[in-house]
Amino acid sequence: MENIILIIANILSLIGNALFTLSSILRNKKKILLFQSSNYILAIISEYMTKAYSGMVQEGMSLIRNIILLFVKSSNKIIKLIITLTCVTIAVIAGILINIFLSGNVWYGYLPVLGTIVYSTAVILAFMINFSEINSELVIKIGLLINSFIWTTYGYFVMLYPIMIFNIITIILCIISFIRIKKIKNKIKTEKNMELINE
Repeated sequence: MENIILIIANILSLIGNALFTLSSILRNKKKILLFQSSNYILAIISEYMTKAYSGMVQEGMSLIRNIILLFVKSSNKIIKLIITLTCVTIAVIAGILINIFLSGNVWYGYLPVLGTIVYSTAVILAFMINFSEINSELVIKIGLLINSFIWTTYGYFVMLYPIMIFNIITIILCIISFIRIKKIKNKIKTEKNMELINE
């Protein structure tokens, strides 16, 4: 029976992660949030089935945040920041408490909590500090890379292998992005040097 539950949980996780990945190629904000929210719902179910409770809490708060952000004007940065910080705070506190009381305080139960802190911090820094577009992308990608390493490890310990697979794909895409960013930065630097020489 346990094997059947694990197989079903992995299938749900696979579908959810596939939907989340598909959201990255969409342009419509509502469709992106819908696809991501579908992933969160399936992730919550699959993580409940495998008793991955601290991860389940992080997914649950991400779902709540997405639903709230659907009704917030995209131009209002302060409200978005307050919503994000509130959701992150609740997710971190609830994740820690649930890991202590429901998961026997296992060390890997803190990984999703750490992932939430790292990635949320990167996103908040990128959007609230006056970075250039390329530096904002770099900050987000660094946060995403660390977050993906964390979730890959968590996926292994809770035996939800689609989490591992899709996060490894994300790690590879982040590395490709770093190479592209480095090339753009080098190009900008070269152009500035040429301008100085021409002056």
